[in-house]
Amino acid sequence: MGELVTLHTQELIGAQAGHYIDRVHRALRAARLNSSFPDRRRLQASLELLGYALEMGIYEELYLDSRTGLPNLATLTRVLTDQEVAGGSLARMGERDELAARLDEAEVFGRLVDKHDYYQQVKGRELAPVDAQRVLLRRHDPAKGEAAFRIELTKLDGSGLYLRLTIELTQVAKLWRRRVIDLEEDGETAAASQAFRSTVYRCAHLDAETIFLHLHKIEGVSVERVQRGIVGPFLYYIPGAEHGLPAFTAEPDGALGDAWRDWLQQDPPERAGPEPVELLTSFATDAAALDVREERSNDPLSPLLADRLTAGERPRYDAMRSRYPFRVFKDRKFVATPGLKPVARELCERAGTRNLIYDLR
Repeated sequence: MGELVTLHTQELIGAQAGHYIDRVHRALRAARLNSSFPDRRRLQASLELLGYALEMGIYEELYLDSRTGLPNLATLTRVLTDQEVAGGSLARMGERDELAARLDEAEVFGRLVDKHDYYQQVKGRELAPVDAQRVLLRRHDPAKGEAAFRIELTKLDGSGLYLRLTIELTQVAKLWRRRVIDLEEDGETAAASQAFRSTVYRCAHLDAETIFLHLHKIEGVSVERVQRGIVGPFLYYIPGAEHGLPAFTAEPDGALGDAWRDWLQQDPPERAGPEPVELLTSFATDAAALDVREERSNDPLSPLLADRLTAGERPRYDAMRSRYPFRVFKDRKFVATPGLKPVARELCERAGTRNLIYDLR
């Protein structure tokens, strides 16, 4: 399954790590992600640099979250840290040509050349952040004392999923006791208070509807849209090396995990002989907004909150919903290699949803 090295952490080494990076890189391109998701180009850049570092022997392993099949915090932070130190490291190493000229003196100079090339690659690239939040001013009406903002948070969540949370809201000055967002003196930029930044960060793992209701409890704030774009989970199956074992996502849960374990237990004819690398990636959107026309879930892995409530929870939920006119819409699309495309189809058929399933070859 890929060695489990610590809680929810798998290790891929050698060719298996390279196969994983190659397939995920292509899946991100095939998914046709819009701006509601984390920037796929930045995630691809991080994966590309990790692949280069593995190929050069700078790193020997790739760490993945065994629940989601995505690169984990240690992996994404690794390249971000390298980028921070790249400038200073290059200055200490000196010119590359000088290092290359001394390759015959000792093996260490060969390793230094590789590191020099790696740091040059890392420097200046836009990489995937693990926690980046910004506030954008949408409109400002001084006469009414109103300001509308968009808050964007890109985060590697504690669940192992990589997501982007977008919140559109309006503040009314006359109702403020404590501002959650301050408009700067230039009237064009804004910054959220630390308390509000922390609230957004802590809520990111909740579904859009729950976040929408939670933010409406803040005085002076009117929420118009909460949307999440979620990368993952990924299911990967990578055949073993000459004398090794295959690697695969170890701990997915829910309906996806059940379908995955069923697939792993199969032994169809097409898996006899040389086995292909298989990958199934999923990308979900979850929106609660005033302008959603029809409330429904087209996500086979995530029904509406209203469909998951117990009888005892229903009255309080209905009372909350009657106060706010928003609706909820969920969707999910997949990118799959031929061997795993039937898994995605079966998930959709069981849930009664109709989802895009892009081919990955």
